[in-house]
Amino acid sequence: MKNSNFFFFFILILLAHINVQAQQTIMTDISEDYIARLVAHAEQNYPQVKSNQARINIAQGSIGKAKASYLDAFTFSYLYQPQGINTLSNASGTSSNYSYFNGIQAGIFFNLGQFLEKPYAVKQARQELEIANNDQNQYFLTITNQVKQRYYTYVQDIAVLKLTSQTCVEAENIAADIKHKFQKGEETFDNYTKSQSALNTAYQAKIAAEGALLIAKANLEELLGDKLENIR
Repeated sequence: MKNSNFFFFFILILLAHINVQAQQTIMTDISEDYIARLVAHAEQNYPQVKSNQARINIAQGSIGKAKASYLDAFTFSYLYQPQGINTLSNASGTSSNYSYFNGIQAGIFFNLGQFLEKPYAVKQARQELEIANNDQNQYFLTITNQVKQRYYTYVQDIAVLKLTSQTCVEAENIAADIKHKFQKGEETFDNYTKSQSALNTAYQAKIAAEGALLIAKANLEELLGDKLENIR
């Protein structure tokens, strides 16, 4: 009995040691080139980036509009005066047609106060463009950091799933071997139930790892606006 228990726990310890040795780091799985492609994809497709770019475009248009508004200070007007509309009486009592202004009279009027306001409007439009550009640059830093974090989590969960999958295979083999020995009377019922419990625990860990990987993938794709499979 004692030898059998010792053998069973030795196998479990060896199994854990094998899993630890299977992958000691995820650093070799990290690809900086792939991260750069993911970041570029996010910067191109994420809705917030597009909204920020729209604000930049609006701010750029506001500068042109503010510059063009200098012409608002000038007002053009004209007056049409037909011939013979005015009459004057002479000394004999008869009337004659006379007009100081005949035909079309045109003029340009200048509003100094309105003209002096325009430089401030242009300056404000340029400041709004600078703010919009700063917001976009700040968000580029934010989304780059978010993409990296979610990518690292995704790679980590891939590694965890590999380990748990390997654990399941090895736990299945151990459980099957102990079950066979138990049926032949070469193994105790206690070790048999422990091997089945260890197998169920391995299955649960694998299911949890699969769920974590799917969530990590979905979180990363949220920033990318596309499926990971479409980004090579």
